[in-house]
Amino acid sequence: MDCKWIRMSGTLVFSLMLGGCMGAKEYDMGKVETKDRFVNVQDYKGEEFTLNNGEETDKVAESHREEVERAVEKFFLDKYNTSVKVHNLVGNEEGVTVYVESVGEPHFHTYAVVPIDTGNKIVLLDQVFSLEGEVENAITSGVYGFLFKDEFSKLNALLDEVAKNQALIGKTSEAINNTKSFGYGNEYYFVSIFDMELSDRIVKMYMQNTEYSKEQWAKALQIERSSPESINITIQLYKEEKGIIPTEEDLKLVVKTIEDTDGIPYGAYNILLHDNSVDRYRGMSDEENSIERADPNYIIKE
Repeated sequence: MDCKWIRMSGTLVFSLMLGGCMGAKEYDMGKVETKDRFVNVQDYKGEEFTLNNGEETDKVAESHREEVERAVEKFFLDKYNTSVKVHNLVGNEEGVTVYVESVGEPHFHTYAVVPIDTGNKIVLLDQVFSLEGEVENAITSGVYGFLFKDEFSKLNALLDEVAKNQALIGKTSEAINNTKSFGYGNEYYFVSIFDMELSDRIVKMYMQNTEYSKEQWAKALQIERSSPESINITIQLYKEEKGIIPTEEDLKLVVKTIEDTDGIPYGAYNILLHDNSVDRYRGMSDEENSIERADPNYIIKE
């Protein structure tokens, strides 16, 4: 996701340094020309995604990849009772950020951090941690996606049709797995929950039992008591063809489709349209070629 949307999540600024946008690679602009930084979104898989000052720690982590993966998998099982699949190791200034995807449902993407003694090039496998609220936010988002599975299926079909009709696409699944920690989402959107009371209840229930049925979640949570503004669904779409910049007419058509469709998830919708390019190091679009209908001008679906 782009940086400005991570800022909405309420997580600590420090978390961004380890997990995403603010830690993007500080490359020498004199050596890396703009045309070489950006790739077509359909070709982007996040393989060159880089965090700030992480080049050396990345090498150390990769040389111990199997141990790092096992340590992170154990961490999520022990602390969150959750099986995860490790997708990507990305060095950060003092360790390695490990991007994971939960196995089964509720489904979400998140990350953990494994510190590295940079002086001695030792991976501290017994000190794996997650930043405050980061995994909890992902769990909350994942449970919401599970609870409204049918409604999200309708949204998926709707966005497939929008993409087809307007020559738009989303990011690849590889890019999402390797660079994203947005909780519940897919190639088109991600979900952010800002109702802290609701989030606390979800996490407490999840820690007691990760296998509640949809009906049990619905009865316990009573989502309709939350304001739709506290549940953000951010849709990001890219022009399918290289060199084409999205227009206000493109945006109006997507907005109208969302406004006119019933039966999609409850919440406040942000719509962002981008050109076809993605920064290979940061995983971000070129904001100069992007347009949006977003906070505070949400599309509210109740």
